[in-house]
Amino acid sequence: MFTNIQYGSAKSNTMDVCNVQRDCAWVIDGSDPLFPTHISDASSDGEWLVKELNLYLKQHLLESDHPIGDTVARGLLSIHKQYLQFPGADKLYDLEMPSACCAIIRVRNGWLSYFVMGNCELLLQDHEGKTQSICDLRLQELDARLFEISQDLRQTQRMPLIRAQDFVDNLMVENRLRRNMKGGYWVLGEEASVVSQAIIGSVPIQQISHISLICNGFAQYFNCRKVVRQLERYLTSKRTMEFVDFYNSLLVKKHRNEKLARYLQETLSGQSTAVFFDVLDARKLDSPVS
Repeated sequence: MFTNIQYGSAKSNTMDVCNVQRDCAWVIDGSDPLFPTHISDASSDGEWLVKELNLYLKQHLLESDHPIGDTVARGLLSIHKQYLQFPGADKLYDLEMPSACCAIIRVRNGWLSYFVMGNCELLLQDHEGKTQSICDLRLQELDARLFEISQDLRQTQRMPLIRAQDFVDNLMVENRLRRNMKGGYWVLGEEASVVSQAIIGSVPIQQISHISLICNGFAQYFNCRKVVRQLERYLTSKRTMEFVDFYNSLLVKKHRNEKLARYLQETLSGQSTAVFFDVLDARKLDSPVS
């Protein structure tokens, strides 16, 4: 099904993985938790989660009769049971557990199905060279709205630049606290139910000539230098319910800004791992059936 497979990486990163199998492929991009924790037998818990999810997909995705999301959910349940076997795991809460993002495709009966969650991207190119991007930018869009709020405060309330920067740095931490919750962003981890929040869909495979699966550096974006530097200070001395409520009241007034979200993505992390390949004889395949 797939040919001319090429792998690319901006740097060595053990928390990224890409895999191309017969009629299916995926990238997984992992991250250690917001609050540093290491209990697994891998060099980091983020690396352990990526390794286990990659192994589960190898064993189950191609042969499964279930939708991709169901297979991922079963994998997360199995992997979390394994994680709970490590000493101290049962005492951790969600922000002390690793996360992962993914972009997964599978071809069946003439249709290409996809499942995208978190900071990964799927690019589908047709035979005329037109490219469709399927990307989950929910965390970046939160940060983009935050930056717009900061600019508004500087203009309307004449907030000094240093205070505006402190405001942004603090609330970048707040944005990351909204892991797997409504109005926040969604990643793979300890809760299998998150698969319902993925971006899913399908397209006739004979329309596609080239596919790219890209990890956009989730660990670098999620735990960026600003967040690491500000985390403890924000939680111990800055974060109050009044402050969070004030932020929420401003946040709801802002709309999505994909252009700014992508700019922040490129500025704070950038692409780290990708795989590119052609679809073999796509236009000669039989007509898709539902």
